[in-house]
Amino acid sequence: MSDHLVNLPAAWPAHGRKVTSLEAAIRACVVPGQTLHLAGGIGGPGAAVCELIRQFRDHAAAFTVVQSTVCGHALNLVHAGLVRKLICAVAADIGGHARPSPVIHRASADGVIELENWSLLSLQQRLMAGALGLPFMPTQSVLGSSMAVDNAASFRELADPFDPGHRVGAVRALVPDLSIVHGCIADQDGNTVLACPTGEDLWGALASRDGVIVTVEKIVPAERLRRHAALVRIPAHRVRAVCEAPLGLHPFSLPNPGIAGFTPYEQDDAFLAQMSAAAAKPDLLDAWLKDWVANLGSHAHYLKRLGRPHVARLRQSARAAPMQVQTKDTATRSKPADADETMLVVLAREIANSVRSRGHRIVLAGAGVGATAAFLAHALLRDEGIAVDLVTGNGLIGYSPVPGRSVLPTQAGVRSASMLSDTIMTQGVFVGGGRNRCLSVLGAGQIDPRGNLNSSRTSAGKFLVGSGGANDALNASEVIVTATQSRQRFVAELPYLTGKGERVSTVVSSMGVWRKRDAASELELDGIFAAGSDLQSSLEAVRAACGWPLRTAAQPSTIDPPSAAELALLRRLRPSTENT
Repeated sequence: MSDHLVNLPAAWPAHGRKVTSLEAAIRACVVPGQTLHLAGGIGGPGAAVCELIRQFRDHAAAFTVVQSTVCGHALNLVHAGLVRKLICAVAADIGGHARPSPVIHRASADGVIELENWSLLSLQQRLMAGALGLPFMPTQSVLGSSMAVDNAASFRELADPFDPGHRVGAVRALVPDLSIVHGCIADQDGNTVLACPTGEDLWGALASRDGVIVTVEKIVPAERLRRHAALVRIPAHRVRAVCEAPLGLHPFSLPNPGIAGFTPYEQDDAFLAQMSAAAAKPDLLDAWLKDWVANLGSHAHYLKRLGRPHVARLRQSARAAPMQVQTKDTATRSKPADADETMLVVLAREIANSVRSRGHRIVLAGAGVGATAAFLAHALLRDEGIAVDLVTGNGLIGYSPVPGRSVLPTQAGVRSASMLSDTIMTQGVFVGGGRNRCLSVLGAGQIDPRGNLNSSRTSAGKFLVGSGGANDALNASEVIVTATQSRQRFVAELPYLTGKGERVSTVVSSMGVWRKRDAASELELDGIFAAGSDLQSSLEAVRAACGWPLRTAAQPSTIDPPSAAELALLRRLRPSTENT
């Protein structure tokens, strides 16, 4: 049988016999050398990952891990030496925002792991093809990028059979051996309700040849689950084992998708900060893992170590009503705008102007500071009576910004959304589909004169954070990019091409605004931040911080600094990790 078809095991647990402990499920279903799909929100099934570390830390596990966003405890799986290969879209240290992970840097530099990086959408399309029993899936992503070269064994560029003048990408089907997914509730047979948005949680579970280990917050009677049948995403016939694991996504959040009586919880920022600090050095992380994973015999012991008061605070935080953004309040700190704040306010103006002039209906705000500018633009446009929906790559659509929070899933964000979907829908249809009316706002590690982006690797080949949704987002009808300007980031030639900049219209740097006349032209400096200096001196400073021969508009303008009202609103919207 072709390797893209799902082969079901000969024996499955009988109905009503799937409920077991997490320890027993891992012991019965997981063996060294497997390809494991991990899913359940941003961080994946944290409780199950910790159990994998406990059971296999003294073995040559050599797992291949398929996970869209490798972070949190999944990074500890890498540090523990249990992963031979990572197939992912992002591998990063994620708390308030995404940053390069020292764990991944060490493992990659030492040759401990092989990294196979895809975009968010193309990875899901590979898993979708596996679930559908197809050998491959067409895609608009990856085309023309360095990922197409790196992943040549699983990617092809083809002539459209119905329009030979048009080229499309094709990604090979991906069929994991086993999927481990954390959801909200399940019945004893394994019918499972996932959290919303479902993001990247579904297709790997449906593609895995040996089925799914499901961990959930609560196992409920079948009668109760049937009341939420519309929310069930994983059917019982795909499930090998059902395990109750409260707080199974910790330290990340689990929003309530609409289940009566279900208690969600928010992200544990303090825990993530401790984990991140320990990850800086191998010996520190060894000690941290011993304390928090190896020396704790089970997930129940992990919860006991967290403590009931701490868990209660995470749940209470999810119940709190989100703060409302008041744009009319112009009170602000006496401190003047710094360079980053100026950049973000100007970026917000550019976003708002693009929505007004081009009629975009949705704005995709990538993770990081660009999202804060999109929040500011959204608030300003709302006051003008202009409706535009904010979306995230994992399926949060039409949500309201939560002051002081990033774009990572939160209960407040889910409660405010007009639609909850997944990555295939958002990145494939609303952002990059044939009739999209989307403006993408992206950060970039590096950018070249034509607006091509790199967020994947340095010139020395060092892994950054990966494509994530950046490559997919470049398929929107228009793209605005933001980046701190330096000769190391504004480069004449990219060491790695994460995505082509044909639809990049504008770049807002920390020194000015750059524009392209059309898709094929190069970026020209159109406006300069010249506070405290004359235009010519500022122009020379920009030239010195640009890695290619500077092109300018006929008469670059001086950009107005942030107003008191803009600055006050920005500071209320900005996550605390950005304000410090």
